[in-house]
Amino acid sequence: MWIALIISALVIPPFANASGKYLSPLPLPNMEVLNVESQKCSTSCLKELLEKEQVFSFIAKIDENNQNKEMIEQLNQFLSQLEISEIPYFLGLQKSLFHIALLFPRKAIGRYSSTTMNTILSYLLLQRGGFNFEVFDSQGESLEDLQAALEKIYAKGHRQVIAVLTQEGANHLATMRTDLSIFIPSVHKSQILSNANDSSHLIFGGISYEEQIKKLSEIQPHIRAASFYDSGNIGKQMQQYTQASNENLQLSKSFSLKQGSELPKEIKALRGALQGTRIFLNTPITNSSIILSQLTYNSIRPNGIYSTQINYNPSLLSITQERDRKNMFIANSIAPLDSLFVEQAKLLDVDLEYDWINYATAFGIEYFYRKSSPGAKRYFKERIKDNQVQYNIEILTPTNNRFAPL
Repeated sequence: MWIALIISALVIPPFANASGKYLSPLPLPNMEVLNVESQKCSTSCLKELLEKEQVFSFIAKIDENNQNKEMIEQLNQFLSQLEISEIPYFLGLQKSLFHIALLFPRKAIGRYSSTTMNTILSYLLLQRGGFNFEVFDSQGESLEDLQAALEKIYAKGHRQVIAVLTQEGANHLATMRTDLSIFIPSVHKSQILSNANDSSHLIFGGISYEEQIKKLSEIQPHIRAASFYDSGNIGKQMQQYTQASNENLQLSKSFSLKQGSELPKEIKALRGALQGTRIFLNTPITNSSIILSQLTYNSIRPNGIYSTQINYNPSLLSITQERDRKNMFIANSIAPLDSLFVEQAKLLDVDLEYDWINYATAFGIEYFYRKSSPGAKRYFKERIKDNQVQYNIEILTPTNNRFAPL
């Protein structure tokens, strides 16, 4: 089964911030560069313009006959820094429609079936270029389901795909051979099994819980550690990462909401073992809030409380008390984005500030979009290495009403 959503947007003005709290329908000002000279410029001529720091002349004169990889990289750097929207060289490239397909198994990913679609739309509307965007629901993540969906995508003329899958679906996809270029925002490359086929056509956008836990473990590593972890697959993986990065991990306990009634008695019994330790919370926000409240209630003062991206969410600040979060440190890989992009995404109910799958999806659409329109404005600073997006990791501490840098 597939769902088609075809949208052509040749000139759609973005929403711009106006005075007060309302969004203005007026488009933001753009900078364009025109070539007013008829004289041709060779590659050596471009180099000379660079040496003389004649940046705008360089931008105006570069074309299909004098450019090379070095020149294009320099051009993209200038366009990003100066926020130039159009130049003579790219005008011809940008006349054609940008084609992108979104693949997801609705039953497996739930709410992300709609938010990832809106994330892609937010980005494409902001860039104001023409595009053809189609959505394909594979229903399930079996080899057969995914293979059938990819065949439909290819038959519709798409060659670039954003696929929002679980770890299981991504591993199935890694065993397939296809001519499609596929970006998977929801899975890290390390989660792909070693027996997968050549997956050079796949790019992974998932964050690394392993790297986040390693960085958290570097904070006072000599202090003995304990951990609470979720009983699901991701929670068990995070527990393994915690164990590998902390040789002095002396206590580990699985916890789910079903065990909520038993937790007060168990925490009380573990009071001595938890006092003064580094406690890793590899649990979702609701579970984490229950554990934090029980630590406070039993007067347990850990040396520090550590968590990954899983608890980087403003709801943590509202469902826990400030004293519960004392000495708490959270690893985050979501970087600040252009405020106009963030606010326009909110109009489509897309969170780019705290939801890392939406953030990674937006990175993926930009990656494909700038391949076809290299002069398009760049919003993300992350790079891709060995088919995996490389994220920075920042350690934050939850204060009264925000997450503050450590």
